[in-house]
Amino acid sequence: MDQVRRVYKVRNRPLGNPTIWPVYHGPQFVGNPFFRRVSKGRPRMTRFLNEMGTRMVRGPRRCKQCGVKGHSRSRCRQCGGASVGPTTQ
Repeated sequence: MDQVRRVYKVRNRPLGNPTIWPVYHGPQFVGNPFFRRVSKGRPRMTRFLNEMGTRMVRGPRRCKQCGVKGHSRSRCRQCGGASVGPTTQ
């Protein structure tokens, strides 16, 4: 009972004159941003995967030209990439 008395012991401020309150226009809907649809990009998969559906995680790519990990042959800076054609001499 002491807790109830302590709650009501604090004085509440009066709300004031109702004629100066802002006009109420009804409830405003605020959407959850996590449920918003994304229009760009590939749609995400929504089904749950079992142990047969999980994918094997591969390591980083290794270039076949220079042997360095982290890029492929087409992006190799040492060899000039795939955009450089064969040299004609």
